[in-house]
Amino acid sequence: FERFFGANAYAHLCVTDAMAADLQRSWGIRGQLVVLHDKAPRHFRRLGVEEIHQLWKRLLSDSQLEPLRQLSAGNESLLTCRSSDGTIEMRKYRPMLIVSSTSWTADEDFSILLSALKLYDVKAASRNACSGDCVTLPPLAVLITGKGPLREHYEQEISQMELQQVRIATAWLSAEDYPLLLGSADLGVSMHTSSSGLDLPMKVVDMLGCGTPVCAFRFSCINELVTEANGLVFDSAEELAQHVQDLAESQLSESDGIYQQLFEGAAAFRSIDWETNYKRALELF
Repeated sequence: FERFFGANAYAHLCVTDAMAADLQRSWGIRGQLVVLHDKAPRHFRRLGVEEIHQLWKRLLSDSQLEPLRQLSAGNESLLTCRSSDGTIEMRKYRPMLIVSSTSWTADEDFSILLSALKLYDVKAASRNACSGDCVTLPPLAVLITGKGPLREHYEQEISQMELQQVRIATAWLSAEDYPLLLGSADLGVSMHTSSSGLDLPMKVVDMLGCGTPVCAFRFSCINELVTEANGLVFDSAEELAQHVQDLAESQLSESDGIYQQLFEGAAAFRSIDWETNYKRALELF
């Protein structure tokens, strides 16, 4: 039914170039075929410093985020502080905030992320204990959001990890707080894999839509979304750990390095929202 009428339809919308090519090759699709890549809604955006300060003052009161409280103290929030003149500014030696979202199913292997965090922790602890001319690494504040069947399993695994420079929290946030969280993060991590190899993870669209660079697990069409301009891809825990280390060093140096380049690329991605993108696609018909 779908194959017959699909092949004879006047026009088609696809979410990836890979899907468009597959429909032409496998289904003999004819007619006009337009690819409409997903974009985040307009209210997904980058937060200002004052907004980040207020958000994390509130979020840290949530018991789910208790592990991250250890990274703030005194007049400091997780990422911001109040200066002597009363203004709010980003902390100079603040943790790097990494956010990942998941439905906690077997489709996403979070053991890769946890192994990468262990590798980073060892490297950061060694660097920070060095008495010589060593480049230090910032601590990591990692927040994994979502609900699902494997959440308890991974929470148990996390509770047994002995980490010095990494703090991990799991939480379920409201629909209102989720885009605010993404808009305050330094880096997003996606463990999503596509069973068809033809679709893209909406969580990465949301992260980039908030101007947050991304590290994403590699699969066949992820390069249609995560490019060298806005993120990095990985195949293993070792590769992810190295990416995080490189980005952390770059962010800490505050120079025009790889982190700043990806940050600017993510900002360019979010300059076009879903509605604008959809209207552009309609003009092609």
